[in-house]
Amino acid sequence: MLKHILFVMLLAAAVWCSPDAAAQKYDYDGDLDTIYTVHPINQQEFRERIADWSARDWVMVSERPVVVDFYADWCQPCKRLEPILRQVAQHYEGTVDFYRINVDENSEISDVFQIRSVPFLLICPLKGEPKSVIGLFPQREYIRVINQALGK
Repeated sequence: MLKHILFVMLLAAAVWCSPDAAAQKYDYDGDLDTIYTVHPINQQEFRERIADWSARDWVMVSERPVVVDFYADWCQPCKRLEPILRQVAQHYEGTVDFYRINVDENSEISDVFQIRSVPFLLICPLKGEPKSVIGLFPQREYIRVINQALGK
């Protein structure tokens, strides 16, 4: 009986941890080889492409709204977010730019935004202050929050 319970638990863990199960659980239904990418940048490129995060006043440099994924290589939810974010980027094709910043390699900007937990998304509308989302959610929730932050 104990062997049977252990086997069922191991099988459940294998299914739960498989990439396909994680993708289905979080509504990812696209092709991993899609052309929609979330471009990796560093804190200097953030200044040049989005806004000068060290300035006193927030002024967007980008011509489009931006979503920035602050992540860490060791973070499992961050890894599961990556394909979901590519699908969200596809949803906003040509209207919103998507970037990723590694918090371990860019600690200065992480400190400025007081990032204590990842994944951490920063949604930067063209006007107004950036909004943040912390944690892993289904694709539809990211779309809802981004639409709300962009006033749609």
